Amino acid sequence: MIITLNGEKFEKIDFLRSLMYGEGVFETFRYNGKLPKYIDYHYKRLSQGAKFLKIPSITKEDFLYYIEKTVSFCEEKDLYIKTLLLPEGNMYYSLLPYKSQFLVIAKPFKNTMKKEVSLTIAPFRVHSKDTLLRYKTTNFLRNIVAKRYALEKGFDDAIFLNENGEITETTSANIFWIKGRYMFTPSVECGLLPGITRKAVIQEAPKQGFIVVEGRFTLEDLKKADYIFLTNSLNGIIKVSKLDILAN
Repeated sequence: MIITLNGEKFEKIDFLRSLMYGEGVFETFRYNGKLPKYIDYHYKRLSQGAKFLKIPSITKEDFLYYIEKTVSFCEEKDLYIKTLLLPEGNMYYSLLPYKSQFLVIAKPFKNTMKKEVSLTIAPFRVHSKDTLLRYKTTNFLRNIVAKRYALEKGFDDAIFLNENGEITETTSANIFWIKGRYMFTPSVECGLLPGITRKAVIQEAPKQGFIVVEGRFTLEDLKKADYIFLTNSLNGIIKVSKLDILAN
C-alpha cells in the first residue's frame, strides 16, 4: 500500500482511521488557571464514547497528566483545550483498532461567542434513535453543515429537530427555556448530547427555585418561553435573543 501527502510518501498510515472514517472522540473545555470543576465528567464522557466505539481508552491519571503537561508549555493562563482520543489500527474500517493516541490542543481562550445569539432551524432532521448523537465523536459533518446553513441565513446557530419535530439541541450547545418557575430542556431520549454544563444547570436550578422538566417539546412550546438560553463547556450560559421559529 502506498499513501502520499502532497506527493510525498506518508508512513504513519495506522493513524489515518479518524481522517478516513471520523472515528474518534473528543472533549473541549476552558482551562482558566486550573482544570475545570467538572473535569471528571469530561473524562467519563470521553471514556464512554471510547467504549462505545471500541477504541482503547486512556486512564484518568494519563488524561489529566497529558492535559497539565500541555498547559505547562503555554505562557497564557486562560486556555481553550481540546482533547482527542484517536484510534490506530488496520485501515479496513470494520476491524477494531488495537491502540489509541491522545491528542491535546491548547490555545489562548478568546470568547468569540456573542452575549446574545440568534437561532434558526436546521434544514434537516436527526433521528432520536441515532445512538451516535449521545457521544462527542470526531464525525462532526452534521453539525458543520447545519452551522454553515445558519450563518448563511444570518443566524448564529441552528436548532436540530428530530423525526417527530421535537427540539433536541443546537450544533454546539444544549438548549433550555424558562416559563415562570419552570425550566425546560429536551430529554436525552429525543436524540442529543448530554452536555456537561447541561448537567450542572439541571443540578443547580432547583437550588435557585426552578422546577426542571426534561421531556419532549416542539417549537410551539418554545414560542411560549419567557427566556431561552444555551449551554456548553466553553461559553457557559448564552442568552437567545432571536429565534427564526418560522423556518421549520
